[in-house]
Amino acid sequence: MARPADARKDQDLLNILIANARTSVADIAKALGVSRATAQGRMARLEKQGTIAGYTAILGKEDHVTAISAIILIELEVRQQGNVIAALRKRAEVVNCYTLSGPFDLLVKINCATSVHLDEVIDWIAEMDGVRRTTSSVLLARKFER
Repeated sequence: MARPADARKDQDLLNILIANARTSVADIAKALGVSRATAQGRMARLEKQGTIAGYTAILGKEDHVTAISAIILIELEVRQQGNVIAALRKRAEVVNCYTLSGPFDLLVKINCATSVHLDEVIDWIAEMDGVRRTTSSVLLARKFER
């Protein structure tokens, strides 16, 4: 069982990586007040435990970023969640999928190159076996992301 001080250091490390996944291990160690080896060890442990599942790039707001994104809320037929999630996982446009409480069962974020492509993917989701209904919202502007 982790000591409270260790848990706080782990959370501080995670917060640093959430803010900038490219922060150097040396800078992380300095911010945490630990050695570079200790910081590297904490990161390796968190990766092995699955707490850190990967590192990613967040695209900027530049004009050359032409992707259009949408959030799709999905209501499922009873016992179809596994099949629907398996099909969604196979589509590269689907970047996130969450289960929900409430009237909808899944929240899916999709990224597409054009509005026509977005419309095709939304139609594909709505027509899937096991999908009862969908509600879609196009994302307009990212104000911040962690």
